Amino acid sequence: MRIISSRQQTEIEDPFRSKLAMVVPVLEATLHSLARDRIVRLGGIDGITLHDLAREFRTGHGDAGICFEYAVHEALANQNELIAPLASEVLSKFCKIKDGAQSILFGPEKDGVIPILESVQDALSDDSVVLVGNAGRPPKLRRYIPQIVNAYRRNEARNSLPRSINGIWKADLFIGNSGPDQWVATTVKINPTHLQGAQGLRIGIYPKMNEKDRPRRDDQLNLVRLPLPYDGAFMELFYKAFNLVRAFLKADGEVPSPVYLPDAEDRFLCRELSQRKKFPVTQVLPALRDISQENLLVTGTVTDVDVNAVLSEETGLTRALEDLETTDSVTLVPETETG
Repeated sequence: MRIISSRQQTEIEDPFRSKLAMVVPVLEATLHSLARDRIVRLGGIDGITLHDLAREFRTGHGDAGICFEYAVHEALANQNELIAPLASEVLSKFCKIKDGAQSILFGPEKDGVIPILESVQDALSDDSVVLVGNAGRPPKLRRYIPQIVNAYRRNEARNSLPRSINGIWKADLFIGNSGPDQWVATTVKINPTHLQGAQGLRIGIYPKMNEKDRPRRDDQLNLVRLPLPYDGAFMELFYKAFNLVRAFLKADGEVPSPVYLPDAEDRFLCRELSQRKKFPVTQVLPALRDISQENLLVTGTVTDVDVNAVLSEETGLTRALEDLETTDSVTLVPETETG
């Protein structure tokens, strides 16, 4: 698992680059969601080209959820203006966490392939705490990571966690800020009706259900709701990128016909992808990040840990409400074992 720190340097400039930036996590989530035997057969994750991905990709239940979760995480890590101000406001208002929203990816795969997530501790300090919304001293998060992973694996292990966090293994992200070193466990759902509370979960992220849906405390679920709007906002951009990538992959790495992608801008983006289809996806992704907006982030790899991680099949956000100061962020990018 690669741990990367990022700092935003410039404002997001134009819709095309914003869409391209959203295509990156959708492609990356799709790559890391390939079946393990297919990855091994192709010689490992670093050898899979865009053309290979198009040949190997199979539409399945949870595809949108996997990509949505990763898109939410990367958007927070990159301080995307469509989500970071809203998430920061929710953290400040409902969780009393200041200095902006950062994200740590924490999503065990939900279909039985259990990754090793202990290296998430490397993104935390011994003083990192998880806020659960109850009175009393908040638990130190880092020390409980091994128990949280075990709780996901085995039902009986859940009783070993403190009662206040015995449902925290359901978290998809930890959102917070490394300055005050405070975090909240977050569940992400592409289907709002699947949102569920659990002991230790604090925030629920999902697509906005209607115009009255707004950030608020849900006493029934014991969650702070963070709905993400559609019109010209995060959800619209996500689904445009998601549908574009799916159309490109189903067209075997070629530009889909206008009946599938009527938007000329989408077809132009697919031509950019098609021209790179013979290159490994792991090389294409950083190139696309550079194209999406040069100098948006200054990024440096902190460390590499031999960890196998698979994205979870769950979900995420909203337009900017106000300008905030830029903050450091932590990105955990899962790497698949090469066999």
